[in-house]
Amino acid sequence: MALAKTGLKVLLVEIDEQGNHNEDLGTTGSELADDGQAQAAAILEGKPFAPVGEARPNLFVIPGGTELQDVVEELYCQRRAAALSDDAEDQLAWMGMYTAAIDAVRHLYDVILLDVAPGSEPLQLQALVAGDMVLVPTRSDPSSRKGLRTVARRFGQARPLNPLLRLLGVVVFATASSATRVQQKIKSQLTEDLNGVAGVMEQTIRHVEAAAVACRTHGKVPQELAADPDLDPALRRSLHALAGDYRSLALEVLQAKAELDHADTRPEEAA
Repeated sequence: MALAKTGLKVLLVEIDEQGNHNEDLGTTGSELADDGQAQAAAILEGKPFAPVGEARPNLFVIPGGTELQDVVEELYCQRRAAALSDDAEDQLAWMGMYTAAIDAVRHLYDVILLDVAPGSEPLQLQALVAGDMVLVPTRSDPSSRKGLRTVARRFGQARPLNPLLRLLGVVVFATASSATRVQQKIKSQLTEDLNGVAGVMEQTIRHVEAAAVACRTHGKVPQELAADPDLDPALRRSLHALAGDYRSLALEVLQAKAELDHADTRPEEAA
């Protein structure tokens, strides 16, 4: 949403069977909450990959939901069928089912965000093959660091089909904003895990339980809810701080993207 506020036309695709974006954006019960039906129809039936609506100005959405269970089942079937082939290309081709659908609408948006379920291998691989850049959210605990290594392995699986895929960086979520030394230790550990492949974003996202609950309850993001004069002042201060984290992260992500894009053009300029 921070990107949409800068004037960019953004398509948000929730590749997740849980479909939590409806709660986050306050669209539950509206025509924008289709439980993943439009997305499933686009992937399984070849229908247009089109948003169900505009959740906020410049923010168009294709929700996830339980309808994606059929997509996941089909992906597993395709993978099993591919495994029987002796052709290496056939063995990888099943990972590209989302690519054609997304390629058909790339020119319509400035940014397409693919928000992927953290534990779903087939859906993660689809997003990695279809995407250009990867931004990985993680926490500081050992399980999350293990999950980061899993994503790195899947990144490697996707590269044969998408050699232009780049790792934008890693974002640390749910940290204590006052624990500066702890944050630096976490970032050092993650940097070591990444082994120079990508960096850890300087901006972290703090954990404020009351703010998170309030946002989901009201169906608004921190920046929107912080403007509500009826809220407890302490909660509003927390929301303002959390909104600031997301704004700073959005700017850092855009800067990192610009630097990657510039780096990609250097060989051509030198030639």
